[in-house]
Amino acid sequence: GRVPFTLKAGVDLRQVQRDQRVGSATYSFVGADRVASTTPLTGDDQAAPFLDPNYRHRTTADGYPTIQAIAAEKLYAAYVANPTHFTTNASTTYQTSILNSKYSRELISAAYLRGDLPLFRNRLKLIGGVRAEQTNIDAEGPLTELSRNVQRNPQGGPILGANGRPLPITTDPLQASILTYVDREARVTKEYLRLFPSLNASYNITENFIARGAAYTSVGRPDFNQYSGGVTLPDTDRLPAPDNRIVVNNAAIKAWTAHSSMLRLEYYFLGIGQITAGVFRRDFRNFFGNTEFAPTPEFLALYGLTPAIYGAYNVATQYNLPGRVRMQGFTASYKQALTFLPAWARGVQVFANLSSQQASGDATSNFSGYVPRSTNWGASLTRPKYVVRVNCTNTSPVRRGLVTVQPGIEPNTYTWTTRLLLLDFIVEYKIFKNIAAFANIRNLLSDVSNTEIFGPNTPPHARFRQESTNFGGLWTFGLKGSF
Repeated sequence: GRVPFTLKAGVDLRQVQRDQRVGSATYSFVGADRVASTTPLTGDDQAAPFLDPNYRHRTTADGYPTIQAIAAEKLYAAYVANPTHFTTNASTTYQTSILNSKYSRELISAAYLRGDLPLFRNRLKLIGGVRAEQTNIDAEGPLTELSRNVQRNPQGGPILGANGRPLPITTDPLQASILTYVDREARVTKEYLRLFPSLNASYNITENFIARGAAYTSVGRPDFNQYSGGVTLPDTDRLPAPDNRIVVNNAAIKAWTAHSSMLRLEYYFLGIGQITAGVFRRDFRNFFGNTEFAPTPEFLALYGLTPAIYGAYNVATQYNLPGRVRMQGFTASYKQALTFLPAWARGVQVFANLSSQQASGDATSNFSGYVPRSTNWGASLTRPKYVVRVNCTNTSPVRRGLVTVQPGIEPNTYTWTTRLLLLDFIVEYKIFKNIAAFANIRNLLSDVSNTEIFGPNTPPHARFRQESTNFGGLWTFGLKGSF
């Protein structure tokens, strides 16, 4: 008979624009004499007048003594009353405003083709397709160029002082910053095309027992700061050196890609509830890493830099790592309303989830913050007048950043945060039709995650690095309503 094949096509156009200008100034209290004291105990810029009398009553963790703190409202009132008693660095304030002035525009033009094919009386459903995405990016960021504050002769060469160094145009810190920190002068244009094929399949083994499988491609785009982060140029009147180089975020870097596949079995209970189990595999490529290299004319052209001037200076930036990372694991979940209980116990629901994953490959050090194993479970009781919920989450130790190899620190040494067990308790009681009282207790057991650093051969007693402050659980009580 006829095969009920459906073909769909479409287009999508999305634009994201970010225009950021952030400025901040740091003020220092110097007192009426407007001079920062080198002997705070006898000067007029002591912190004592701004002591917060309430903060010292806060209980600290682990038996440590109480801590004194500044009362922000007192400090601000003093500034309003006597602004001349405070000073700020105008040059630093200007630099901060320029370094945080960035513009980015990302335009994603996409077209997709999708086919749906049900077979065996809809027991088998196949959905496949491909999505093509064209990404265009225009960005502007700060330009830092120290050679702009150099006196030059009519031929363009630097005028040297008695010490053999180029003479600056100005020695005033603010005016020097205005010359060398230029607003949005670093401009970048970038475009790339990606294809994302996918295939999804589901098969009804029975009416309430389903097998699912999928294979698809995803992408991890660099954030906007990769393009609008700005450029720091070397002093071209000096020879190349480790501290005299081009520093830039690499606009030519590729977005990382992931090729994923998964299989899952789902069983649905009569009424409310289901149990699932699945496995997955995900291969990542083109992760980001840091590097330093001699620039090519093509790389310099991305930033409008002349090879004859800047070609001799190394570039510190990012690049795509050549290795591959494979993440594979197992997931399971269970959820059910216990409708089979006696009438007096009706309204009980329970759930549990398990996730386990493992990374392998040459670039696994880039997986910072991934959780190897986690479980969470809970139960709830729902009645017309009240609701009670208990949730528990158990997270295995989490691997953070890679520690640099040095004497006494072996390769593959990482920073870890220890296991964390969170138990939450929530209760709501309906006082009136649209008003309820509630209590929300977060981290009832007051558990805390500490920091450890260890490698493959670090003994357990040498792993501890830092103990996190344990402030206990967060208890919240209140009323809520709907009107």
